[in-house]
Amino acid sequence: MEIGVDIVEIARIRAVYERSGKAFMNKVLTAAEIEQCLAKPDPAVSLAGRFAAKEAISKALGSGIGHKLGWHSIEVLNNEAGKPEVTLHAPHLSYRVSISISHDRHSAVAMALVQPL
Repeated sequence: MEIGVDIVEIARIRAVYERSGKAFMNKVLTAAEIEQCLAKPDPAVSLAGRFAAKEAISKALGSGIGHKLGWHSIEVLNNEAGKPEVTLHAPHLSYRVSISISHDRHSAVAMALVQPL
């Protein structure tokens, strides 16, 4: 079992989102994640949370985002109750992933727990 944590400034993510718009979202998020973020009153907050979640998961896996693990290899979607759930889209990754995401006005933070299946 491994853990990973990440925190990001919402203002930083908002600035990148406003500057590059959908290009940034398309790079970091899956189509379903984009749909969920855009449905929120302030998409930048949700985007920051997803960004932190993916970073936390990549840290827990020990690889970081890059050669072995891409942004789209990790999908974080809220279930009907609003709980974030993770799907790994990489055949070489066989893990159960639990994630918690939180934010305030300034920051979004995520903590991931990964366990081999």
